[in-house]
Amino acid sequence: MPAASRRLAALLLVLTLSACAGQTWEPGKAVSLTDGRFQVEWQAAQTSTGAPLIAGYVQNTRGAGVANVRMKVETLDAQGQVIGTATALAPGYLGGFSRTYFEVPLEKTGVGYRVSVASWDAAGHGQ
Repeated sequence: MPAASRRLAALLLVLTLSACAGQTWEPGKAVSLTDGRFQVEWQAAQTSTGAPLIAGYVQNTRGAGVANVRMKVETLDAQGQVIGTATALAPGYLGGFSRTYFEVPLEKTGVGYRVSVASWDAAGHGQ
């Protein structure tokens, strides 16, 4: 079997297994906030019951830790207008230069999403 055919077969297998796992993943994007404090990587997903959510990682790009990182997701329509907003807490302490996983449940699915860090508390000399 040629290498290109093997790669295509492997890709189809991964897509099939992902569909069977009960979650649908769409490409996300990395977002750096204006102060450069955090980097966010995310994907649009669905729970096993079909409810929409945003799942990803928030990374602290500085040496000082933070806590109570609140994620904000704006659901966008085809014109880029906000049609819904949701927030959720990224759990635990986020040390310097580390990252943590988060999920934000959504009320409705959109054409696009804007994901950012809404707030955080300084912890461990974090400012």
